[in-house]
Amino acid sequence: MLGSLASAPREDNQRLMAGMRETHSLCDERGDVATASLLKVWIDEAEKRVWYLFEASRKGDAPGR
Repeated sequence: MLGSLASAPREDNQRLMAGMRETHSLCDERGDVATASLLKVWIDEAEKRVWYLFEASRKGDAPGR
């Protein structure tokens, strides 16, 4: 049940990360260090959410997982 509930937010966060990575590249090209730094933090946070949602949606092998 949780697997299907977690897949949509996980996919949303993956799309968000892709957009932020593109924007981060543009900031690097233009020398906008401040915005690139903020984006790096937000990308890291989105990566953690994607990982968490992936792990939460997995079926555990052992009871209590």
